Amino acid sequence: MSDVTLKKVILPSEYFDVPTIMYDVYVASIERIVGRVEFRFEEDQDLIYYGNIGYVIYLPYRGHSYAYQATVKLIEIISEQFDELNEVYITCNPDNEASKRTIEKLGVTFVATVDIEKEHELYRLGDKQKNVYIKYIEWVFTLFLH
Repeated sequence: MSDVTLKKVILPSEYFDVPTIMYDVYVASIERIVGRVEFRFEEDQDLIYYGNIGYVIYLPYRGHSYAYQATVKLIEIISEQFDELNEVYITCNPDNEASKRTIEKLGVTFVATVDIEKEHELYRLGDKQKNVYIKYIEWVFTLFLH
């Protein structure tokens, strides 16, 4: 059983370029915050480049599936808060094998590897391509018949 929990981080809205919900990733068994996970309400081209979900696990805590566990919890929280949410985009650099494994473990659909336009800030920061995935939100409806 996972002892990963998410603790909401409250920052002023001006801190973000787009509306964002951020959480610290806390692991009870070691009593540590091991990283962060966020949901961004990206649109258009930035949705394809950045995705809706971002995460970072701090170096000493990598390799324990914390990013996966935190992302699963984040998707649960977001889908409960936003009924209209049917899918989320998640991206990573094509050479980031650890992130690809984490994303693929979520049961995503691979969309494409896209080239980043030279005018975009990510290109200037050294990113040339992104792998784009979609996670479809599964809704479970229970029908009670009497």
